[in-house]
This record gives sequence, C-alpha cells and structure tokens, in this order.
Amino acid sequence: MKKKEFKYKEKRRLYGYVKFIKFTLYNILENETSPYKQLYDIAALFLVITSSIAILFDIIPNWNTKLPPDLNSYLAEYEYIVLWFFIIEYILRWWVISNFSSDFKKGFYKYPFKSLPFRVFNGFIEALKPKIKWMLTPYAIIDLIAILPIFRPLRAFRVLRLLRILKVIRYGGAIKSLLLALQEQSLLFMFILLALTTWVIGFSLVVYVIEYNAGNETFADMWDAIYWGIVTVSTVGYGDITPITEHGKFLTAVMIGGGMILAASLTGTFSAALVSRLMSVKGGDLKLETLENHIVICGWNETAEEIVEQMISMGLDKEKGIVIITNVPRENFGIKLPDYIGYKKGDFVHDHILLDVAVDKASDIIIVAEREEGLSERNIDARTALAAMIISSINPEANIYVEVLLDEDAEIFKKRMRVREVLIHGQLIGKILFSSILNPGATDLIKELIDKESGIKKVKMSNIGEFETFGELLIAAREKHFLPIAVERNKQVILNPKDDFILKQTDFVFLIPTGFDR
Repeated sequence: MKKKEFKYKEKRRLYGYVKFIKFTLYNILENETSPYKQLYDIAALFLVITSSIAILFDIIPNWNTKLPPDLNSYLAEYEYIVLWFFIIEYILRWWVISNFSSDFKKGFYKYPFKSLPFRVFNGFIEALKPKIKWMLTPYAIIDLIAILPIFRPLRAFRVLRLLRILKVIRYGGAIKSLLLALQEQSLLFMFILLALTTWVIGFSLVVYVIEYNAGNETFADMWDAIYWGIVTVSTVGYGDITPITEHGKFLTAVMIGGGMILAASLTGTFSAALVSRLMSVKGGDLKLETLENHIVICGWNETAEEIVEQMISMGLDKEKGIVIITNVPRENFGIKLPDYIGYKKGDFVHDHILLDVAVDKASDIIIVAEREEGLSERNIDARTALAAMIISSINPEANIYVEVLLDEDAEIFKKRMRVREVLIHGQLIGKILFSSILNPGATDLIKELIDKESGIKKVKMSNIGEFETFGELLIAAREKHFLPIAVERNKQVILNPKDDFILKQTDFVFLIPTGFDR
C-alpha cells in the first residue's frame, strides 16, 4: 500500500512539473496579458528580421551584388538554426494552446453510456478539436509555411522563404510596444534627437571650415565633414578623415564628449519608455483587444479572490486567459496576482473599458458585488445589473455569472436578466459552514463533489440515451459506474427525483463517477 501511495505521489509531482512548464510556456508564447510575451515577441522579431537578410538580397530587383562566400555560408547556417527554433516554437504552441487531458475527459464523459472504444475515440476527437482549430488560424498557417524550408527540396522555392517575413505580423505586438514607447516620450525623444543632430552637424561644419583654411585635403567637402562627425561621435572614427589643427582637435574632443552624453540620454530615454510600456501591463493601462475565448472578472472582493485562487489551483488559468477589471489598485489585492493574469484598471460599467479587454469575444464573464465607499447594497446591485445588461448587449453568447448582495435582487436577476448563475454574497458559504456544524464532514463531501477531476459531471440526456423514467436511468447508470443525483429542466434543478419521474431529451443530468482511492 505504501509503495502504491509513493508511486502515486511521484506521479503527481511529475505531473506538477509538466504543468508548471506548460503554464510558463503558455504565458511566454500565447498569453497576450503576460509581459513575458512582450519580451519574447521582441526577441522573435529580431530572429525573423536577421534570418531574412539573405532572402532580401535575392528578391531585390536589379540588384546584382552577390554576397561574399563566407557571409553567405554564415547566413545559411544561421537561417537553418532559426528554422529549427521556429519548428520548436510551432510544436510548443500546438502543445500549450489547449489542455489535451481535460478535453479528452470532456469528450470521454460526453456519452457516458456508450461503449468504451467509442468514448475513447470521442475523447481523442474532442481533445484534437482545439488544436486543429488553432492550426487553421492565419497565424498558425504562416508559422507552418515559414518552417517548410527546413526541407532542402523546398528551399528552392524563394516564395516559401519570403513568406517567413509575414511572421512579423504575428509579433506585431512587439512593434506596437516599440512605437508606443516612442510615442509616450515623443517630445523628449525628439528634443534629444534634434539636439544631438544639431550638435554633430554644427561642430562638423565648424571643424570643416577650420581644417579647410588650414589646407587639410581629407575634408573634401561639407558632406565628408558631416560623415566624419557622425562616425566620430558614434564610434572612434575610421582615421580616413582627421583634423590636423589644434583648434580642430580641441573642438573634436568637445564634440565627442557632448555627443556621448546626448547619445546616452537618447538610448536611456528609449529604454526607460520601453520598460515603462512593458510594466504597464501590471498597472492596468494596456488594451487587450486581441484576447479570445477568455474569462473576464468584473470587480474585486473576497469572492473574486477565492475564484482566482480556485482557477489557479485547478489549472484553468493555463487553459484560458483571465482578465480582471476593477478600480481597486493591484497592490491592494489580498493575494499576489500572477503576472500572466491580466489587470485592467477602470470601471466595468463603461463599455469602452469592457471593450479594452475584448469582452465581446470572452466566453465567460463574472460580475462580483464590488463595494465602493458611499454606495448602499441596493446601489451596488444596481451597478451589477447595469454591467450585466451592457455585457449582454455586447456579447449575447457569453456565459454571465453575477453576485448580488440582496435576496430580492437575486430573484429579479433570475427572472428578468439573461445570466447563467446568480449567487447571493456570503449565503452559500454560510450554508456550507452551518451544514458542517450539523453534519461533520459535509465540507469534505462538497469539495469532492465540485472537484474538477472526480466531481459532478453535467450531461445532456440526448447524449446519454433514451430512458423514460429516472428509475430506468439510475439502473443503467450504476451498471456504467455512475450515480445520477439530480436533473436540470428549464434551469430548475430537481434533486434526487422519484423513480417514476419522466425524463425529456432536453434535460440535463448530474452524474457522479465511481470514486477512487487517493
């Protein structure tokens, strides 16, 4: 028994390592809310551009210049290495884009009363669907075309090599970050650039006049003088043009010193702006319109905190993007929010704030009862209702879950608003605690029932089969190692129906799989 338990723990530990690696790679490659993806996109953009140098020489019309043999050989080897890098990137993207095991279980349990081979086959189909869907996206197609030249016969097709440049579109976020970094400090950046240009050209022309009158023939014209000034400030000069007079040498030294200070200021300003841009993901200033099929949490309180912690512990954050909209500063959260979970500072009752996090493309939206100073419980529920109506109009297909403070408001939400679930703040936790007092161990039972892996499964009757009564379903389910405990009809849950309860194909059944020894 101990040996079996040890193997199970080792297996879980290994699974945890793999899960962590997958989660890290997902945030680097796919999570638009992660600052690590911003950095990766910049690095990948550099690889795309530098590995395309040789291709550009081939496609420029009327360009008869040939690459030197050593440079051509180096670029060919470099291109080959970069191709392998992008092959690995493609495979990793395919891996992290979805959770194969969770999707497999979803398909496996979709038809619980079918034969085992059918359920396994359906599990594989469900697990492969999101990956195939990803492979058919424009970005994935570009990625695939870009790595085809790894096969030598295909390298002869220049168009395939040329299409690699289209990968620049994938890493457009990096270009956007660079441009926005320049835009944010545009006035200071332009001032320093103008000062540096004036400094170099001004000193170059003064030195040119002095050297020309001294008979220095290396300063042939004003353009040579400007060329000399640029290479002298940016490097140490090439020695092809040098001043010979004392005044010229002195002014050169002054030009170099001032030029170094201005150049350092220029690069420092750009670096600071870029870092500020990357860190603004944490500050809630960025727009995240490119997100899809993600979860949006509107508001922040202890309920939202618990939801986020559960999502992290269950690994849901690795399957879907998560974004939080709130006016509460990030540093005031009760938990340390991971970098890969998006944060948007703003009021979730404003549609432009909602659109900044692509609420129109979100799969699930959770609205919690966020308390604000000066607002009564009734007003807080009114804000929740307003947010639910706005979100419903923007994204009618999304699953909306709301938390309210007052019981009577919960009834209004259930009857008049298009929401999936309504939770009364604190009520469920209070009932669970009270149940635990009356029935010790009830909390552990509830935890097992809501466990992602072994807990309750909700299945549509049409996927189970044709059973006239709940009693018939109960007998068949036990033979398949399931226990039906409730039926949902028209959003009403009927717990433990009688054996003669008539079932409909549109009903949903809640099933508990056979338990196992942990």
